[in-house]
Amino acid sequence: MPDRLYPSDPGEAALVLFLDWFGHRFARSTRTVEQSPEGTALRSARIQVGRRWELACTLVNSVHGDADLPFEAARAAVEQRLDTEGLPYALWLPRGAELPTGEPGLSQLALAANEARAVDGDRLEVRRGVSLYLRRTSLDGSVVTVLGGLAPLWAQFTNRVAGSFQLNAQDLHRLPESEEERTALIERVVLAAGQPDVDDSCVVPADDVWTANRLPGDRAYVIGSPVAEGDEASAALRRSLRKLLREAQALPSAPADARALVILAAATELSGEKVSLTLRGMDPTLYSGYDLIAVVADGQVRIVLDTRAGALPWDAPLPG
Repeated sequence: MPDRLYPSDPGEAALVLFLDWFGHRFARSTRTVEQSPEGTALRSARIQVGRRWELACTLVNSVHGDADLPFEAARAAVEQRLDTEGLPYALWLPRGAELPTGEPGLSQLALAANEARAVDGDRLEVRRGVSLYLRRTSLDGSVVTVLGGLAPLWAQFTNRVAGSFQLNAQDLHRLPESEEERTALIERVVLAAGQPDVDDSCVVPADDVWTANRLPGDRAYVIGSPVAEGDEASAALRRSLRKLLREAQALPSAPADARALVILAAATELSGEKVSLTLRGMDPTLYSGYDLIAVVADGQVRIVLDTRAGALPWDAPLPG
């Protein structure tokens, strides 16, 4: 794509997903009539709703400050490959996950994207095969110490294995949404714990499952943060979000029928996004001027501030 700049502005994908949610929620058509230049952490857009109304949208990219040069180069490489394959996806990285920058990693990821499975409408699961490593450390006890993506489920192994084990699941960042598949993976680990070679180390196959959205158009987006979950990441998010919301208050404000704040966030799963909780702990005057507040993460839209039914002009029955 010779006229296309890489890496993309992930805020564009967030706005597309928000407007898709908005159109389904209010059963109104939308059209972007004006937006500020791309590539910044703070953008504004004016959205025509139906034929009569205007929505002023402020878009905040809460992970803009996390990006470094290697991560942006990797994003560019993956986006170019997805574009070449004709895959207009928004690919959502689990926090801290690494992107391939060369072969065979790029080809493996492109193949996984081509074989992505639908989970909900235009949401997809991109599966990449990984190995978990299980080793028994003691014949005593009945517990598995877990590093990586299975750590939140460590209690499900308790009293189901003979001895004490270490499970290295650091290549597994995100589990599939299906509870049946999660249970099946736990059963594979329990079964592996009973194998005679487990004292040396036993390999358990698994899928690292990333979220993607199929978007209109012909452009791919890679969205995420190279910073893993943790206290430092949460503190940085609070500082960045407070700063950006203050800057948003200073943006020029033209008349509109309603105002929306859309925040792009990085999260391994939507249930773990931290922006909603962070907003609740902030001075509410930083976001009191908005009629609607939404967080876009993991390929989904979560509403933080909603209006009562009929409060927005396009949400009321048309006269006559």
